[in-house]
Amino acid sequence: MTMRWKTICFDLDNTLFSHEKAFEDAICFCFNSIIRNKNLTDKVSTKEWFPVFKKYSDLFWSDYEAGVITAKEYRRKRFLQSALHFQLPFTTSEADEFHNHYFFIVDDFSEPYPSLHTMMQTLVTANVKVGIITNGTADTQSNKINKLNLTQWLSNDCIFISEELKVFKPKREIFDLAKSRLQSDGGYLFVGDSWEHDVVGAINAGWDAIFLNTRSETPKSNHKPVYTSGTLAEVASFIYQENNLKG
Repeated sequence: MTMRWKTICFDLDNTLFSHEKAFEDAICFCFNSIIRNKNLTDKVSTKEWFPVFKKYSDLFWSDYEAGVITAKEYRRKRFLQSALHFQLPFTTSEADEFHNHYFFIVDDFSEPYPSLHTMMQTLVTANVKVGIITNGTADTQSNKINKLNLTQWLSNDCIFISEELKVFKPKREIFDLAKSRLQSDGGYLFVGDSWEHDVVGAINAGWDAIFLNTRSETPKSNHKPVYTSGTLAEVASFIYQENNLKG
């Protein structure tokens, strides 16, 4: 029986694991540590800090994606603006120390979604080419992939990280590059949680797309994914069905 898709690529954060939970847990852990060390626990609570830090993380992300600021500048800005909001006396070097601590521990908070490993094994066993296309810095995203134990199914030439390629989703070029490296004689499918970056980007590049809507995002265009779901387990079942596989 023929398979509908012989190449399937996935986004990483909030597609294969909950980045939101890992990010929040690790950031809060690091913030608790730094305010204890500076005797600032009476100035602000972690519960107050995190929403402000998340706001600035989201606010400055577009500047990083556009190449206006570097990764280090992005991290410093979100930390120092959050500190300024609460009038906390943090320095640039402390912003760097905070993020060094975060990157050292964040992988410990990254847990794969249920069914991830079973899905990857099923696809690879069926000779489906699998890959990851993700926005972010090379060191951060590579560490997540290792923590999730995905390298047993993915070689380096099947992993496409925006910082290394100098192009971000939703630009067509990153999908075209992945397709050229993962050449197959069948269809191409992309699975991701971002409507703009993953669904719109993939469809505009000629791929089929599945919208794994783990964050209850509202679609902002008329693009038509082949399937929409809120869980990776349901997405896996749909892929098995369409590709005539037994999961």
